[in-house]
Amino acid sequence: MDNVTDIIQEIWNELVVASAVESPLNIKPYYNEMVKVEDPTNAKVMVDFKLPSEMTLVEYKSLPAKNNWQSNIKYSLYSINRDDGDAPIRLCHLIMVTAYKLKVFGDDAFGKVSSRCKVGATVINRILEDNLIFFPAGAARSRLSVRARALNEETFKSCVVDILKVSSDTNLQRTYVGDGEGNMEIAGLGIPPIALTDGTVPGSEILFKRCLHEVKGLFDSQQYLKNPLAPETVAARQQSAILESINRVVNGQPTTRQSNSTNASSISLDSIGTSSTTDNDNNTPSPSASNPAGGESSSDKKKRTSPAVAMAEASLLSQQAALKEASNFEALIAFQHEELSLRKDERNLGFEERKTQTLLMQKMVDRMCPELDPTEKFASRKRKLDELRDVLGEELYQAKVTQLREEYMKASAL
Repeated sequence: MDNVTDIIQEIWNELVVASAVESPLNIKPYYNEMVKVEDPTNAKVMVDFKLPSEMTLVEYKSLPAKNNWQSNIKYSLYSINRDDGDAPIRLCHLIMVTAYKLKVFGDDAFGKVSSRCKVGATVINRILEDNLIFFPAGAARSRLSVRARALNEETFKSCVVDILKVSSDTNLQRTYVGDGEGNMEIAGLGIPPIALTDGTVPGSEILFKRCLHEVKGLFDSQQYLKNPLAPETVAARQQSAILESINRVVNGQPTTRQSNSTNASSISLDSIGTSSTTDNDNNTPSPSASNPAGGESSSDKKKRTSPAVAMAEASLLSQQAALKEASNFEALIAFQHEELSLRKDERNLGFEERKTQTLLMQKMVDRMCPELDPTEKFASRKRKLDELRDVLGEELYQAKVTQLREEYMKASAL
């Protein structure tokens, strides 16, 4: 970040190439409306000065900057590329790509956020000055072309954070790309320019979304607030590296950490074996010299085992333990199911037993209480039915007599 000019050139070239592949959505041409200044004789009257494309840098800087960095400035749809109308660039894309390139919220930005934001503000100010950027201000009828105020480190940081909050965080990947042998000049009629590329060079929107995704991830992790030399930070970094190695081992991919540690351990073991052989020529030979073609000892195997392999083995063992625990849990569920079935059968038996006891008690009561003789009771009911036979009708009468007879038979059975 020492040479700001190189940084500006790199960022600007990347934005131009991305815009040539695919322009930003809903982009408008470079804002080239007439700039008005106050009349020297009457300060209340505005007179035409020049178009932005006709100005020099000295004339541009001489005009007052009145626009603050509000939403209409940060998310302006007007292109800031004055020289090339075929490669339009949005200001919000420039801000986000600059924050990504400078790693404003990177994991190594502890104590450097302000300095990096200052460089980012310098980059934005320089590009706006080189392209003589104006923004519309005021109502539609009396709209004036006004410069934006110069950015400082605090304003640049607030702009980046605001874009992170209001923009959608999606790592955009386009799949409709070709083999890169097409001519982008024939794009149109439903064929996007990026469809004629091989996808290696992103378009404007894809570049913006990728930078947004990376910067937002770093900002949300708040690594820029943690001292990289702190013990907890070092431990967390080592743990993340080990977990990444475990994921690669589980997925069947080689780990850089494993290969480096294996090479280092083999080199150290070879040097140890060579030195021991040289020192003990007149004494007892070393284990490596006595058994050159044999297998390695257990200590050598432990030395050659990297932390990633050990963690992967532990992960496999934990998976096997989880499978055993699942089988035990399944057996426990089957046992509980059998226990519930036994309880259900026991409940049914108790219900039948209570029902039988109730019937026996009812019979005992009927035999011990002759005043409740069912014969007399049903006889009185039969006499009442006979008296109401004409009123009920023959059909209803017969139905009532049949019902009474059934009840009597049931009572007699009890």
